[in-house]
Amino acid sequence: MSPEPLEFSLPTGLTLRGLHWNPGAPIRVLALHGWLDNAHSFLPLAKLLPENIQLIAIDQAGHGWSDHRLGHSWYYLADFVRDVELLAKLLQWPKFFLLGHSLGGAVSCMTAAALPTQVRALGVIEGLGPLPGEPQQSASRLQQALTGLNQAASTRLRRHPNPDAATQARLKTNQMLPASAALLVERGLQQIDDGWVWRSDPRLRVASPVRFTEAEIQYLIAGIDCPVLQVMPNPPSAFMSKPHMQRRMAMLKNYRQVDVDGHHHVHMDQPGSCAAAIFPFFIEHQDLLS
Repeated sequence: MSPEPLEFSLPTGLTLRGLHWNPGAPIRVLALHGWLDNAHSFLPLAKLLPENIQLIAIDQAGHGWSDHRLGHSWYYLADFVRDVELLAKLLQWPKFFLLGHSLGGAVSCMTAAALPTQVRALGVIEGLGPLPGEPQQSASRLQQALTGLNQAASTRLRRHPNPDAATQARLKTNQMLPASAALLVERGLQQIDDGWVWRSDPRLRVASPVRFTEAEIQYLIAGIDCPVLQVMPNPPSAFMSKPHMQRRMAMLKNYRQVDVDGHHHVHMDQPGSCAAAIFPFFIEHQDLLS
């Protein structure tokens, strides 16, 4: 069993916080959670972490205990990629592996394409690239994004009377075990005078004004040179069409897939099955870090 994680924070222009297991171990893995989740997303997996794998799970910007982005703009995917690049510099990790779930998987794919000499292997949990946009929706997307951003600035945060109520609310939005939802709530809530509210930035819920087209995403994925392991829940979620996913898989040079019975947060609900695929994959490719 892995030891208890260390809390850490690093300034990358904003302060990113997270959890660190096995500092100094030779196999360096940076883990990126999904949309509106936090670093606790990887707690169940980390309990099965081998001693030779060093794992850092961050709260991505606007999530968990990390800072919200300054200003009054949206959360662009490219900004998350830049966060990873700056974080790796501060950690003095010239080469490392990435593990991403959902939004974190999309950011991980983009980072692997942008930093091919640094990201040496990639594990994704149902997150093989970002969600696509249709060109004909460009005007309406921008209109909706502006409206959403203006509304987010004045929206009163939803109050929960206690963490259990927040856990029940989270379970209505995702198919996951109550224990998994409770882990996300534990790190994701803060107490205020009249209840409990999410720490996450309300702007995260605002649609982006721009999206890659599916063709652009496939070319981006074609730029990933490192080995890629994808863990897919069975049955898969409805976030992406099967034809799009199959075309993306076909663009990769070194790809393998493992299916695990479960839902979108399969790495939390079925950590044993996921760990049995993910950790041997990173150990197999540890020579790529030298």
